[in-house]
Amino acid sequence: MKKLMVVLIVIMLVLGVSILAYAQNPEGSKPQEKMSIDQRKAKLISSIDERINMLQEVKACVSAAQTPEDLRKCREKLREERRGSSEERKGQRGK
Repeated sequence: MKKLMVVLIVIMLVLGVSILAYAQNPEGSKPQEKMSIDQRKAKLISSIDERINMLQEVKACVSAAQTPEDLRKCREKLREERRGSSEERKGQRGK
């Protein structure tokens, strides 16, 4: 019974310390830089422009396609571009 009480007290202390540590930095262990609304808008607009350019390139590819093989290459190009941009965004979130 005494061992159980000691274990419970230790657990409560550990939780208390972790709550205090979290309260000091509520966003986790990595403090993130705050971006102004203008910076966030610029970043989002840049991302949208990149996607528009990618889609326009694929549209031109599809328009120029003469065979089913050409269409397949356009679809593959689109997939590769999407994968690349997805991985790039994941990498930016990790920073």
